[in-house]
Amino acid sequence: MLYKNRTMPNDLQGLIALDKRLPNHHDKKHAVQKELYNCEAGYKGELEFDKAMLDFEPDYPYALLHDLYLHTEGNYFQIDSLLITPSAITIIEVKNFANKTVITENPTQFIKVYRNGDRKVLKNPIEEVQRKTKHLKNWLAQHNIQIPIDSLIIFTHTNELVFENAQLPVKILFTYEAADYLAAQPITEHILDKPAIQHLAMKFKNQHKTYNPFPLLNIYNINPQDISTGVICPACNKIGMRWEKRKWNCKKCGHTSKSEHAQTIKEWFMLIHPQITNRQLRYFLQLPSRHVAQTLLAKSNLQLRGEKRAAHYILQIDGKSPIPIE
Repeated sequence: MLYKNRTMPNDLQGLIALDKRLPNHHDKKHAVQKELYNCEAGYKGELEFDKAMLDFEPDYPYALLHDLYLHTEGNYFQIDSLLITPSAITIIEVKNFANKTVITENPTQFIKVYRNGDRKVLKNPIEEVQRKTKHLKNWLAQHNIQIPIDSLIIFTHTNELVFENAQLPVKILFTYEAADYLAAQPITEHILDKPAIQHLAMKFKNQHKTYNPFPLLNIYNINPQDISTGVICPACNKIGMRWEKRKWNCKKCGHTSKSEHAQTIKEWFMLIHPQITNRQLRYFLQLPSRHVAQTLLAKSNLQLRGEKRAAHYILQIDGKSPIPIE
């Protein structure tokens, strides 16, 4: 049973906003677009894996959770997908490696080979899985749970894989192989029954943390003054909607709406600062009226902190205080 769906990562949402508001001539534009491309490709690959796992129909109880962020002993760690069965927990690492990939041993390396013959050493997913396995063992120990942990690496592209005398400690599969492979794994020991699996799945879900990479300008060392301000029209993607007659109006295409400021406010938090004042709202939305700004803030899903000149608003992600993650 699926206990946690995958949603668009916060860093991807932030990069989409940053790309829209960063001028084309900016010296960080290329780096932002490159990271955006990689994040989009990774997310699409994970969604393809999730879709493939819809065919996972074993004859035993199980729990599947996508995109978990957990905390143990001061460490935050992310798991692409987690499968709980009666006899084991499996960490599933999903990788969007395109092109031919050569895998070597001593040292273990994953090498991307481009069509022109150029080679690039990639981040080793086996090391990532082993690190996450260590953290998960600690997490389980903290909750007095003892169960074996397996791991699996999924390649979302059916690119050529070349193993150069590599005896790897982790199984590597393509997306389309995952459901059948996992369903065929034997249940060697019934450590968890169905209620215990359900209980553990809910514990994982309740302990999930919200990954918060914001504000992104700090990560990319971008001056807030370089960011284009104003409300972006969702119909024509042009910036500069105006608040007139109690609604937002696009002079370019004629689109109108009463709520387009909500996305713009969210982009302030994603890009610039974890709190916002009335004055900052007027600047970012290009609003001339303090009273209109106050009305929009009051109707927004924000928390007011402080009074009078010290008054400011904060945003909570998914109803929780967002927690940075390694």
